[in-house]
Amino acid sequence: MNQPDKRCKNCSQHLLLHQKFCHECGQKTATHRIDFHFLIHEIQHGIFHVDGGIIYTLKELFTRPGHTLREYLAGKRQQHFKPLTLVLILGSLCALFQYFLKGKKEQADPSGNISTNLSQQDASKYIDLKGLVEYCKEIYEWLANHFAFTVLLMIPVAALAFYLGFRKYRYNYPEWLVIMLFLTGQSLAVYIVFIFLNHFAGIDNSLFYWVSWGMITVSLMQFFNDKRKRNVIFRSMWSMFLTYMLSLVYLFFAITVILLIGVCRYGYNNIIPDLFNG
Repeated sequence: MNQPDKRCKNCSQHLLLHQKFCHECGQKTATHRIDFHFLIHEIQHGIFHVDGGIIYTLKELFTRPGHTLREYLAGKRQQHFKPLTLVLILGSLCALFQYFLKGKKEQADPSGNISTNLSQQDASKYIDLKGLVEYCKEIYEWLANHFAFTVLLMIPVAALAFYLGFRKYRYNYPEWLVIMLFLTGQSLAVYIVFIFLNHFAGIDNSLFYWVSWGMITVSLMQFFNDKRKRNVIFRSMWSMFLTYMLSLVYLFFAITVILLIGVCRYGYNNIIPDLFNG
């Protein structure tokens, strides 16, 4: 008796008998109707599974961070949560906890007036200063409320700084991006704890930055276990300094672009010709 033609439901590739995964696209051959049992299994397997998922990746990052990073770059990636998704989820959790613990925001000035003397200056003839200030305020509040996005914006800068600081250690910039994503996920997990410590115990969040730098340094010491520890510590400190300096340049450029957009958006029609005519 002939076996029925069995194909992958994702790519329609012919499947072999008792084949658990499609050899073409990698999807499981046993697909079931989506129900509550399926959703519970997917959540348990994808997040809380002891051999993979977020919990496994975080456990590895805190127990053997340097070895985990080295193995991931070498190709051992199946069990680990994707680093970009890890940062997005943990960053979103940070923003969520901060939102609920912070409570209601302070009420704005009911008069709607901006406490500034700019409206009395000559610049008010060319720019809607109130609208410009509100525009900058909205951007600041959006970034504050989208913590994961804000962190992601800074990771390329940090990766560049560490790439320059460890440029003699053979790893390229994309690899440093992955390293910094994992180390950022590690730091965000600790930051969640500091959110509660700050709210309930009044512990200053500035302590978090020292703890984070310590974790990054220890992780890199284990990552570069074939190098002198003092050299790794020195390069880590130098890379942190470069991160700070490059971040200032990055923020200056971003603020300049935001202000230019704001001026073009809230400037009156005569601002461009008047600026060029002096």
